[in-house]
Amino acid sequence: MNYGGRTSMSNHPEEQLSAYLDDELGDEDRQLVEKHLESCETCRAIMEDLFTMKQQFGEVFALVDAPENLENRVLHALRQEQSQKKHLRDWAAAIVIGLIPLIVLYFIAGPVALKLIHGCYKLMVTLLYAASHFILSVPTLSVTTILLAVIILATSSYSLKRLLQTNAG
Repeated sequence: MNYGGRTSMSNHPEEQLSAYLDDELGDEDRQLVEKHLESCETCRAIMEDLFTMKQQFGEVFALVDAPENLENRVLHALRQEQSQKKHLRDWAAAIVIGLIPLIVLYFIAGPVALKLIHGCYKLMVTLLYAASHFILSVPTLSVTTILLAVIILATSSYSLKRLLQTNAG
């Protein structure tokens, strides 16, 4: 047994007394502590104090009753935690499974897909350009578009104001 770098019992094995009391020492260490206790009054007094505290803690804990539904609450909390972990694993698996075909498709048809996406982008830009010129060329459509945009903006502002008032109150 090593006490602070020394193998003898000349030093007091105070850190080992609790382990001795709880029967946590091996045979050799137990015998060394017992031999030291036979000759050391200080360590015997510490040992008696530890034994008394252990008994008092046992008595106090025996008096404390757990709430009636403690076991059910703990089991319920454990089930919820396991369920949340399972849902997280399920979502992660779904994302991975969903990404695999996209990655395969990218490597197989990547260049074609990029050209297709680029072509769709050019088409959308051209259609927006044509639509904006058409709207601007017809005065009635320009005014209608502006009025519609103002109505949508006012409605959105009013809805946001009501939503914030509802959440605040």
